[in-house]
This record gives sequence, C-alpha cells and structure tokens, in this order.
Amino acid sequence: MSKRALFLSDNIVLSDIYKANLLAYVDLEVVVVEELDQFIKESSKSWDLFMSLSRIGESDVALGAFEHLQKDKSEIPFVMVGTKSELANNSDITILPGNLDIKQLVRTIASVFKVSAKDMAELEVPDYFPLPIKLFQFLENAPCDVYVQSSKNPRKPEYALAWEKGAIRRHAITEYIDRGFQVLYVLSSERLKVINLVSQVVLATLDDPNLSKEQRLDVLEQGFEVVAAKLTDDAKVTTEVVAISKKCIEQITDVIKTFPKLRSLLVGLAENKSRYLYFHSILSTYISNHVVRHISWGGDGHAEKISFVLYFHDIFLVPIYNKYPQFKYEEELVFNNLLSDREKEVVVSHARMAGELVKTFPRAPMGADAIVTQHHGITSGSGFTLDFKDDVSPLAKVIIVAEAFVDEIIRAKEEGQAPDRTEILAILRSKFTRHTYKKIIDTLENLQI
Repeated sequence: MSKRALFLSDNIVLSDIYKANLLAYVDLEVVVVEELDQFIKESSKSWDLFMSLSRIGESDVALGAFEHLQKDKSEIPFVMVGTKSELANNSDITILPGNLDIKQLVRTIASVFKVSAKDMAELEVPDYFPLPIKLFQFLENAPCDVYVQSSKNPRKPEYALAWEKGAIRRHAITEYIDRGFQVLYVLSSERLKVINLVSQVVLATLDDPNLSKEQRLDVLEQGFEVVAAKLTDDAKVTTEVVAISKKCIEQITDVIKTFPKLRSLLVGLAENKSRYLYFHSILSTYISNHVVRHISWGGDGHAEKISFVLYFHDIFLVPIYNKYPQFKYEEELVFNNLLSDREKEVVVSHARMAGELVKTFPRAPMGADAIVTQHHGITSGSGFTLDFKDDVSPLAKVIIVAEAFVDEIIRAKEEGQAPDRTEILAILRSKFTRHTYKKIIDTLENLQI
C-alpha cells in the first residue's frame, strides 16, 4: 500500500510534478491542499509525511504548519520546499529547494523513508514500440510484423496487424498517412531490427548528391528519429549513432545555407509535414545562426556548436512525441493525464539527460553539454522556468530566444495567420526582460520571414 503525504502548496506546476514523480519512484501518494486552514484540518488524518511550501504569498505557511504539528507532538517527518521561512535554519526538518530538480526531490524523499535506489522501480517498456511511419518508406522489406493502433483510448490501446514480416505494402503506408497516422508499432523486442535496418538506409541516402532540398529535409528527419530511437534503447553513444549524428549535423548546416530566408525553409518543412521536434530544431538552428552572425561576440565556431546542440537538446523527447503526436508544447506533455509518471519525469529532466549524453559524444564541441543542459534556462537541466536569469551560458540564451521565436511562429500558423516579426519581437521583449536577452532579440530585427 502506498505511503501518503499531505502537501501545502498553491503552485500547481510544482505540485503536479511532485505528485507524479513521488508516486512513481517512492510509492508516495501526495495529497495537495492550497491553504493553511485546509492543511490544519486534514493533518489529523493518517499521513506518513507532511510537506509545505515555505511561503504562499506573504504568509510563512511552513512555520504555521510546523507549529501546529508540534502542538500535537507529531513525530511524522516534515519537509519544507523553499527557504523563505523562519524554519530555514531548523535542523529538525528536511528542506528542498523550491525548484523542479526531480533528481534531488526523489533522492531526498527516498532518504526520508530509507528507500534505496535498488528499490525504485525500473522504467517499464511497453509491449508495442512506436516508430514514425516515414521510417518504413525507406525499406523494401519489414524485418518483423508491423502494427497499427486500432483503439482510440490511449490508456487501453489495442493494436491490429498492418502487415506481416516481409515485403512492405507501400500503398498501405500511403493510406495510413492519408488517414492521419504518424506512427506504426512493432513489438518492443523487435524494434532494434527495424531501427538498425533503417540506419543503414538513411546513411546511404544522405550521401546521395542528387537529393533536392526538400528530399534532404525529409531524410534528415528520419536520421533524427533513428538516433532518438537508438538512444531510447541504450542511452549512450554507439559508433553507429556517432556516424548518423555527424552526417545529419553536416547536412543540417548545408541545408540551412541553401535557404535564403526563413519563409522558404518554413515552406520546405511544411511540405514534408515534418514532425514537431524536428521542425522546431531546424528552425531554431536557422534563427540561432542568424543571431551569432549579427551579435558582437558571435562567430562561425558558435554556429557549428549551436547546430550540434540543437540536434541533441530534445532527443529524449522524441519517443514521447511519437507516442503522443497530438501534443506540441512541452508544458502540454507535463500537465495531462495521458503520460505515465515516468514519461513526465523524462519531460522534466530531458535537458539534463541530453547534457549527460553529449558529454559522452566523441569530440563534442567544448561546452556543448552545458548549453544542452541549460536550454530551458535552468542550470541543473531539470524543470522549466518563467524567470530567465543570467546564470546560463550566452549560447544557451541564444537558443532560448530562438526557440521562443519558433513557438510564436507555430502559434501564428495554427491560428491561420502569417507570422509577424514585429509582434513576435514585442512578445519576446516582454518575456525576456534582462539586458543580455534583449541584445539577442535586437539581432532579429533584420531576420527575413
């Protein structure tokens, strides 16, 4: 039976992420109340842990909650989140920083209950593994049976055989694409057969000098998906991953140079119906390259480093977006009931995970791991922020601004409008108020869209 914690918090973001991860990793069910009076009322029930933000508004709610518990001589552990309380120096309580550092959260709460790392559940692998439908277009023969999701209930998915092992039915792929399917499935035990086969084809195709710009974009997308799928199986850099990644990064640089302005790049990506993460990475690379060409401290070395960083920065999100193609923005992934607790933890920690991966990449550009880790404005790489500070690297700031610019382009397109540079820059200036970010935004005044 799960342990239970009562958490006094009015921060919905923090509360939801704490609830998901503590249940997944420590088997702790977290019940959230938003007011001190509610906490006091509920505290008389059976709990294994009490938690509280240090402050809510101007009120030192942690102090109020702790003093109430002391009156009842409670011996139940008390954890305070944040340090803006008179309890900050109290050695009788456990204190967590008020951020989304999930690794520290899990480690701290696990230590309270003396839960070892060995006790924490391993990541579950689904019976059916999603792969982008475009990957199958490169194959003459499927090395295993291929399935399509037949039920629309994501909590109880059902799968039907699309075609058996052997010759690819290309008309079936076209039909599925026309019906809006973006992924097909193979048994998880068979996924490497498909991925390894596609890897060889992608590498050979990227070397074809006769590819058009649009075809090259299409093949690059498949390389992006293949690398992500390989990392999902084993999060380390293999010789094949290195080869595909290097080839793709070289091609991305060449592709961006061939597009004279953002509008033609947008058209090329849209015609290929490219998937969100790849679309986002390519456009962010284009915009970031523009910034480093026009800012006083920029140079060619920075442009190459950014291409590398943006290829890997969201790589661990690819399997999740493949599984849930209806979502676009990362906050949509965190705050919904479809993703498992483990999947939400990957979303929150994907920057840190990618930074750790990049450290293992042979001859990675110097400092690339730190930039990848910081691409959401948080030095630890875990969580998201609305308060973009100056404690991240200058190139991380460039990427943060570029990705925000791309988000506004996507929002405009979703609303059926043409992206307006002046409007987008005004939004960015209101979002990023520090001087160093504004200098980056200023370079986009002459970006052609």
